[in-house]
Amino acid sequence: MMLEPMKFDWKWIAGVGAWSRLAVCLCVLSSWGQETGTIPVGFSRQCERQLWVTYRSFNKELERTGQFGAMGVTNRCFFAANTINSGGNPYCEYPLIWKGFRNYDWSALDAQAGELVKASPHARFMVMIDLNTPYWATHKFWLDSFTDVTHAACDPNWRRQTKTWMLDFIAEAEKRWGDRIGAYILSGGGTSEWYEYDRGRTSANKDAAWVKWCQAKGVDYGPSVPIRPALATAAFENLVYDPKTEPEKIEYWKFHNSLPADALLEFAAAARTAIPRSKEIGAFFGYFLVSSVRHTSFGHLDYPRVFASPDIDFFIAPGNYSDRRIGGGSGSQLVHGTALRHGKRFLHEIDFGPHDQTRWGKGIWKTLADDLAGNTREAAFAMANNASYWWFDMWGAFYRDPAMRARIAALKKVQDGLKPAPSTAEILLVVDPESMYHVNERCDLERAFGQHLRNNLSQIGAPHDVYSFDDLPVLDLDRYKLVCLNSTLLITPERAKFLRERVCTKGRTVLWTYAPGVTDGKSLDAARVAEWTGVPFKTPGVSERDRKTWRSVYAYDYNLYNPAVLARIAETAGVHRYVKECSPVFANERFLAVHVVQGGERVIHLPRTLARVTDLLTGEVLGTQVNAFSCRFASPDTKLFGLELE
Repeated sequence: MMLEPMKFDWKWIAGVGAWSRLAVCLCVLSSWGQETGTIPVGFSRQCERQLWVTYRSFNKELERTGQFGAMGVTNRCFFAANTINSGGNPYCEYPLIWKGFRNYDWSALDAQAGELVKASPHARFMVMIDLNTPYWATHKFWLDSFTDVTHAACDPNWRRQTKTWMLDFIAEAEKRWGDRIGAYILSGGGTSEWYEYDRGRTSANKDAAWVKWCQAKGVDYGPSVPIRPALATAAFENLVYDPKTEPEKIEYWKFHNSLPADALLEFAAAARTAIPRSKEIGAFFGYFLVSSVRHTSFGHLDYPRVFASPDIDFFIAPGNYSDRRIGGGSGSQLVHGTALRHGKRFLHEIDFGPHDQTRWGKGIWKTLADDLAGNTREAAFAMANNASYWWFDMWGAFYRDPAMRARIAALKKVQDGLKPAPSTAEILLVVDPESMYHVNERCDLERAFGQHLRNNLSQIGAPHDVYSFDDLPVLDLDRYKLVCLNSTLLITPERAKFLRERVCTKGRTVLWTYAPGVTDGKSLDAARVAEWTGVPFKTPGVSERDRKTWRSVYAYDYNLYNPAVLARIAETAGVHRYVKECSPVFANERFLAVHVVQGGERVIHLPRTLARVTDLLTGEVLGTQVNAFSCRFASPDTKLFGLELE
């Protein structure tokens, strides 16, 4: 039985038009939409999923909890943590709950939840469950899953004891606080986000699991994982492994990334049996866009398999750390399109400290005006993508300014009035985890496949969607005029056939970087680059070639793709730009946001004539029956616009 919406501070997703009325009559399955071209881009087929707007802090922050509750943000996330963070501080200001094997202090849980309810009587909870190793257990397991989650995942005893703790916690939490709990979040690994940074370190547990993995594949690569110095070299420009001479390195990174995924999936399956179906399960995962380095060792590359799990309902990631300056486009660290493809939602973590907070934020925002514009931009990104979000008051005092709290309250009212809607993006950024298994991340050239292109695309005055390569066969690609395949090193014969038939066609522009198709999974050959780009590998500059039925754009040096260059490429491809300046834009069919550094009058160009455009923060009607309108911005500013189709 589903939770009644009036009891919880969330929005129930009904969808759009006749399509959603049909969807409401169907079960939402993670295997949905496997036939070609059935998924509306930028949207998730969910008929009864919650959209969370939440307040969270590591600290107690009881006064702020009450203030947020009074502002309408009554959802509260708390962390039932037993471990310390990477800074050496406890994640939780309450005593340990998990004190020994089957030894618990439930009064610590009651104290944490009870004080939050006292501060905010209507509080509803998202509860993070700490699956990491408490310090009293590190010597018992001879490992710490916070620093070595892939090694812990290879230890049956760690998995068994941790699963027992998790199930005992869920049972007790449901008994004591179940009427207030709407979601559980399974947290483990580095920073409790399932990170792994070991970069190939060996251990008895991991070596034994590696041998079994290889045996199942019918290969023998020796009794231990490849050593770090070997993993740090590659045959092609010291970046791409040769599948003929270095297959064990490619196989190792597949094995390595499967381990956090296996652990999370095992815990989620067990948790699903204990948690009522009316409640959701979430996890931090799928961080392809987390960094410009460490793609391969980070431990998240197996995210498509995790996103397909029927046991997990939503995924969480912080906003992009590398593009948070005023004027930047931010965005999520996870590949949210792939989550949507599997019928899941994602939650955007807004966790940036204010301009006068030195512990977190590092002075990138300089003034209160920056705080307002930057945080509004973060919320706008979530709103445009039909996403949940939370205000993460990480170390406290992030939202002490009344003006910032007033803005958050106004944003909550805007959120309450929004209806979910499909993306209007005509640009598709495609990331490829399969290609990353072939990459030596110790080579500086690896930066070509990370955040750089996304950060610059975010600033060209037009929205874009982000999906994974293996999502493409089930997407409706017709709307995309520019497809960016900047991390596609692996082009097998099957992929080549698909690209020729579905992507490189219909007058579309396809953008590449570095060495597309350099490997087909069996061999390396730089000559293949010219087959796709129309120019030889390492051709200087940005090369644009007419390929008869499509257009190719190629740059070996990814740094050449700055916002101005990408804006010109997009316009040549026929992409609609809402503003002519290089500014971040977030949009769907019913919502538009524009973020600027310098204020002044701006003309906003719409892709079609709309019945009405409204400033969602002021209520001012800016135009009726218009395909363009003007608006005055402050310096800096983020404006939110409601778009009425008829």
